Amino acid sequence: MSTEIRIKAEEAKRLKNDPAFKGVMASVRETQISVFMNSEADDVSAREEAHAMVRALNQIEVNLDAAIAAETLLDRKQRK
Repeated sequence: MSTEIRIKAEEAKRLKNDPAFKGVMASVRETQISVFMNSEADDVSAREEAHAMVRALNQIEVNLDAAIAAETLLDRKQRK
C-alpha cells in the first residue's frame, strides 16, 4: 500500500513539474476562459462547456495534489 502511494505521489510530482504538462494545462485553461469570456449572450452551451473544461482541469490538479498529500501523511504516520 505505501509503495503504491509513493509511486502515485512521484508520478504526480513529475507531472506537476513537467514543463510540457504545465504548458498544455495552461493553454487549455486560457482557451476555455477565452471561450467563456468572449461568448455571445445567447451561447449558453459554449459557456457551459468551457466552464466544465475549467472545472475538469481543476479536478486534475486536485487529484495530483491529493496524491502528493497522501505521501506526506504517510511519511508523518511512519515517523511516529
